[in-house]
Amino acid sequence: MKKFLLIASLALTLLGCDSSSDIPQSGPGSQTSQSAPAADITQGKYSLLKIPFAADELNATKPYVVEFFWFGCPHCYSLEPLVKAFRQSHPEIQFITLPAAPNQRWEIEARIYYAMEALGIRDSHFDRVFQLYADMRNEKRYPTLDEVAGLFSDAGISKADLEERMNSEQVSEHIERSKRLFDQAELTGVPALIINGKYQLDFARLDGDQLAEDFMQTIVALGNK
Repeated sequence: MKKFLLIASLALTLLGCDSSSDIPQSGPGSQTSQSAPAADITQGKYSLLKIPFAADELNATKPYVVEFFWFGCPHCYSLEPLVKAFRQSHPEIQFITLPAAPNQRWEIEARIYYAMEALGIRDSHFDRVFQLYADMRNEKRYPTLDEVAGLFSDAGISKADLEERMNSEQVSEHIERSKRLFDQAELTGVPALIINGKYQLDFARLDGDQLAEDFMQTIVALGNK
């Protein structure tokens, strides 16, 4: 686990994925004064959404985090081990994953994600799909739908099954919600984390030397705000 956290810490110093170009760059870490133990460790590490999310729309029943991601984003892929570690360490905080779909390219992957949910293979095959996209980056291309569907053959799911769910009314409704919330948060790229529907984590302001620890502590503190 420590190895994974180190990898994630290094990876997050890279740029994020923008729907048109690369975004958030790493910046100086925010330091908490040792002489003031009661200081707010979240200070300077988030921005407020102008229009907060409604918790009931996301079925959030406790402090929660919304993660916007894209399967084709290498920075989302690098963040995943840290996200997993957080989810395992803090079950008291609900983690909600939303695939960003601000353009036609990203919508393909968003539909794949929601189809996986509908087919009941989201948890079992999520990492495989992420890994496939990472592998295809070495070939400078996106996976074909045949290649993605091939990952699901062990679950008895065909390409036709996948396409049917991708084009279903249920998935289209999820896509529209994802687009609306992405726009509501005024996001331009991923990964993006929104805590309790109103605090957007600023990765660039986290302590680069202790990123994993600062990441977890800041999210927990924002969840308790």
